[in-house]
Amino acid sequence: MPFPTERTALLLALAAFIALLVAGMTGFPRVLALLDGAVLLLFGVDALLAPGPGTLAAARRFPEPLSAFSPNPVTLTVSSRAGRPLRLDLADAPPAELDSSGHRRRLRLAPGEAVSIRYEVIPRCRGEVAFGDLYARARGPLGLASRQFRVPLSRAARVYPDLRSLAVALLAGRAEEGRARTRGLYEGREFAGLRPYLPGDDPRGIDWKATARRGTPVVREWQPERNQVVWLLLDCGRQLSASLRDGRSKLDHAVDAALALARAAAMRGDRTGAILFGAEVECVVPPAAGRAGLSALAEALHRARPRAEEADYGAAFEVLSARQRRRALVVLLTDLSDPDSGVALRTSAAFLARRHLLFLLAAADSEISEAASARPNNPQEAFERVAAERILADRDLQAAALRSVGVRVESAPARSLGAAVLRRYLEVKRRGEL
Repeated sequence: MPFPTERTALLLALAAFIALLVAGMTGFPRVLALLDGAVLLLFGVDALLAPGPGTLAAARRFPEPLSAFSPNPVTLTVSSRAGRPLRLDLADAPPAELDSSGHRRRLRLAPGEAVSIRYEVIPRCRGEVAFGDLYARARGPLGLASRQFRVPLSRAARVYPDLRSLAVALLAGRAEEGRARTRGLYEGREFAGLRPYLPGDDPRGIDWKATARRGTPVVREWQPERNQVVWLLLDCGRQLSASLRDGRSKLDHAVDAALALARAAAMRGDRTGAILFGAEVECVVPPAAGRAGLSALAEALHRARPRAEEADYGAAFEVLSARQRRRALVVLLTDLSDPDSGVALRTSAAFLARRHLLFLLAAADSEISEAASARPNNPQEAFERVAAERILADRDLQAAALRSVGVRVESAPARSLGAAVLRRYLEVKRRGEL
């Protein structure tokens, strides 16, 4: 179906002005009809000559998978197959779940010319999304009519947690690991080699035979055991469904932290598995090492969605106990915002902590902490402070109760979960606690 352009509207207005000027009020309708008919005739001819779908080729490229909550470049390459210049209005169709800008353009293409259009999309959720077709309006040679058509480019895409942002946490973990090794604090159970004694090294680590041979103090260096098992338990219930100031949910930050830990474990030769659960266990990823194991884990984590339901910790712990007999590091990513669910959690965690090293990482809300420490200026703010203090007190009571049954508990702001879990993991490895 052809569409009129701004030029068509301008010609119709000009025709009305000319008719009024030439014929006056008495002959205005007849002259106007004659002029409008001429404009419409030209419009029809221009619509017939306007380029169609076969005159334009296009291709779309973007990184796969897309990274959630980060800018992702999209490149749209269009090329002319027409024998004359093309004047185009283009509109790409990025997924509605993605914030986008710059995907609408107006261009002019010479015969055979190809042009690349670049714009950015920012996914606001993880999971499966779909790009649509490219829509185009091509103007006729007179500029009066444009023909609309589309170039088939529809394609599914996956949105994963932002792996690039996790590199910062991993680099921080490597730096801390290096500092610990330099200070002689890096322990472990596997012999790594010998090195010269440094000030501050534990004298108990001196290898006296090697020292006697070399004539200078030499210490044994140990490294953490490899091929150990790490389980990630991700609460997909209502505890992590709260949205934060940055537009992300607590679960989004917990997913990033889980993937950061999985990458760190893979780099150190450990195997990582995961259990995603809400009111029931939704997904189990068996422990695996290397890139294949990390890919399977990322595939499961990118589908995680918060649900307005109570998480069944007992069901998740039962699945873990049935699959993991040997001692393992178990990291539970949840929150401690509800004292009632905390009772069930403590009961189930007490049994799991007898066999495994259970570490609970709670996603704290920085807004509540700020409200609890703010100076109130009116009764409403005073009420908010009292409520925030009560919430924090309940969290502390739950944490103390969990620690009493052998669970290691740490509360960190949601945006700092990745750094917190990496720090704890490296500490466990350094001390050889598994």
